[in-house]
Amino acid sequence: MQTSVNLQFLARFPKQLGYWSLHCTLNALPSFYIALVGLNLAKQPVAIVAMLAAIATFIVLYATLTSLPGPLEDRSSLLSRALWLGTKIRTWIACLSLLLVPVQGFFLMPDFWCGWAAVIVQNWIVDSLGLWRHGLGIDRGGDSESFFAVYATTMLEGFIISFLLLFISFCVLLVLQAKERRRAFAEALER
Repeated sequence: MQTSVNLQFLARFPKQLGYWSLHCTLNALPSFYIALVGLNLAKQPVAIVAMLAAIATFIVLYATLTSLPGPLEDRSSLLSRALWLGTKIRTWIACLSLLLVPVQGFFLMPDFWCGWAAVIVQNWIVDSLGLWRHGLGIDRGGDSESFFAVYATTMLEGFIISFLLLFISFCVLLVLQAKERRRAFAEALER
């Protein structure tokens, strides 16, 4: 049984890795653009590597979650369909955000606010734990070059964006369930 589960996971993982590589990369573009242009991190290779490492972490996490046996692995389940549609909606939002940057600037981009919240949360945690002296903060005295600080901030922002993706997927799930109920009710009336 365990070998069968492992083989199913190994068979599914490469396809999911490709799928999530595309979607996580597209969804990360607005934040990456804000960091490179708005925060002027383009000249800090450590920061770029940290952001890319965090994006790669999310790719592996999502690919793993959707490759494990369960409702997310089954493309016909409502949860899987809701996540798939939620991901498409979030990708459209990310792409439209990039197209509208010249018109709206950064302030109307959801990624800007998610990144801002991530910086605030990370600074609060690091400040509360008294870790500033170890260079783990993102916003004070040139510490923005710290790999860990940028990686942690990017991960926090990714979790915030993932929460938004789950919220979008939850809303999609409600719509899909309503459609399923209407279809089932209509089929019951036809009998």
